[in-house]
Amino acid sequence: MSYSIGEFARLCGINATTLRAWQRRYGLLKPQRSDGGHRQYSDDDIQQALKILDWVKKGVPVSQVKPLLARPGARRTNNWLSLQESMLQRLKEGKIDSLRQLIYDAGREYPRPELVTEVLRPLRSKVSANVPVMMTLREILDGIIISYTSYCLEGDKKAPGDNYLITGWYLTDPCEIWLEALLRTGQGHRIDVLPVPPAALAPEIFPDRKWLLVTGGKLTAARKKQIDLWQQQVVSLDVIPL
Repeated sequence: MSYSIGEFARLCGINATTLRAWQRRYGLLKPQRSDGGHRQYSDDDIQQALKILDWVKKGVPVSQVKPLLARPGARRTNNWLSLQESMLQRLKEGKIDSLRQLIYDAGREYPRPELVTEVLRPLRSKVSANVPVMMTLREILDGIIISYTSYCLEGDKKAPGDNYLITGWYLTDPCEIWLEALLRTGQGHRIDVLPVPPAALAPEIFPDRKWLLVTGGKLTAARKKQIDLWQQQVVSLDVIPL
């Protein structure tokens, strides 16, 4: 069978931007072209993409994957730490534009769920000390994360998809809303963000939207009761505990 890039992206769980980067920059995928010039992927391409994905989830730089595909028994390594350290160094040196570019490049080359869980969240933890210097660095980093997430969300709205609203609930770190949104980009969702968790939430006023609530702390009996009530009032509501 042949698949369009959108169908291929959904089957592999990889956003189309990343797939294009794997093809253009690294020659990892070689789709055929239709008479109209559109990319057409095969079942063999799906298997190849899943092999690539297996390596990059271990933190192997995309630029180093191609020779590994020819050696199935090659030792798997984890290079997420080196990417974190590269970003941290640029942040501490005040190279904001360079850091921004590195994050944007990583978002094209790596699946965004791994970018969030293996790079951005650990990186934020490294600048979490409650001292002015670290707090300032973290705010700069968060600004870049929010900007990049907004860029990805706007790209998703150019194509059809399910309509989501995402916000925080009993959440002390609002940037986690943006990280959870970024983690879900490129997956056929059209997501709008409520960036500041409201003091009181009324998801029932938008019953045609799917709600995602990012929450911290324990789900107490009172919170579970409130969730049950909301789920009776709206079409879809999911809670994302951190």
